[in-house]
Parts: sequence; C-alpha cells; structure tokens
Amino acid sequence: MKKLLGFLFGLATMIMVFGAIYVAATIYDTSDKFAVEPYFLRTSVNSNDLPGLPRSWADVGKRKLRDWLIQKYVTEYFYVVPDDEDLALRTTRNSALYIMSAPTALDYWKQNEMPQIQSLISRGARRTVTVFNEIYKPAASNYWRVDYELKTWYKPNDMSEDPTITRGTMYLDLGDEDWVKSIGDVKQPIESVQDALARGIDPAVVFVFKVHRVLVEEK
Repeated sequence: MKKLLGFLFGLATMIMVFGAIYVAATIYDTSDKFAVEPYFLRTSVNSNDLPGLPRSWADVGKRKLRDWLIQKYVTEYFYVVPDDEDLALRTTRNSALYIMSAPTALDYWKQNEMPQIQSLISRGARRTVTVFNEIYKPAASNYWRVDYELKTWYKPNDMSEDPTITRGTMYLDLGDEDWVKSIGDVKQPIESVQDALARGIDPAVVFVFKVHRVLVEEK
C-alpha cells in the first residue's frame, strides 16, 4: 500500500511539474510578439537634458527627434579624433555618416571636409562639435539652417592648451521630408531593426533620415 501511495504521489508530482513548465512556456512565448518601442535618454550640459527617466516617442515628438538627428549628422560630419582608423570607418557602409547621407552629400563631405580631417589627424588634433541656436528652414527654401561651433585642440597631451573656436552654418536638404511622416511607423521589417541594433549599429540610423545635399558656410 505504501509503495502504491508513493508511486501515485510521485506521478502526481511529475504531472504538476510538467504542467507548470507548460504554463510558464505559454506565458513567456514571445516568438511572434516582437516590437521595437524607441525610448530616448541623452546627456547634455543643459540640466533640462540630463539623464532621467527615458522618454517615449510620444513624449519626444517629430520636431525634437528631427533636431537630434540633425545634430547627430553635423557631429558625424565635423568631429575629429586622432585616429586614422576612425576616419576610415566613417567611409564604410555601416557608418552613421554613410547611412544618413545621400551620394551627393557624402561626395561633398569627401571632397570638402575629409581632407581637412585627415590633415588634423596627422597633426594629432582633436575636434568637438556643438550645434547652437534654433534649427529651422527659412521661408521659400529647401534647406534647413544649422549653426555650429567647432573646438579644436592642436597640441596632443597638452592640458594647458586653449581650444581654437570657429563657427559656421550648414544648410541641409532633407529631400521631400517623407521621413517625418514615417518616424514611429513600421517602415521596414522589425527583424531588420532588431538585427541592426544587435550588431551594434548606431541607433540613430534606424530612423528614416537622409541628407540629400549639404552647403557649408564658414565664418
């Protein structure tokens, strides 16, 4: 009798264990429930933009995201670190500058800015980029106006050096701006977005954003 009770108890326990496993697998089966919900967290010298709770796409809105993407593009366009490999990577198909630029804009960068960057790298210089003032598109114009400031340190490892500050204005043609309407929508297969993020691709290039033409006015 004891053996029978032990057998039944063991059988009941085994059934409950398998049942619990089945229920857990059913609850956590997300194979067909993929989704990418963008959230934004960034640092800044402005206390209003310091890290806090991540902001959803609905909180950020199209205008703010557009400005961030433009700031990202301008930074990728001008920044300098004393590393030849870094410059080489910026010309590859997986770089943010390459993906965010139409062929005309990328060729303009290669002809007008890339030689200057190469010269600065050969001297061991470093350059940072800041976008200031409002980003806007003047009336009857196809170009967005972006004011920027560059700080360049020419002497490697000289902590006492004051940076050379230059300012200029970029004019960016974003095409027909269809990207504004498609941000937040499923414009490409979700698997492509997930794969790009898993491979370490810059999250900025996941959004629909393309600079078609560039004009630079140095002051």
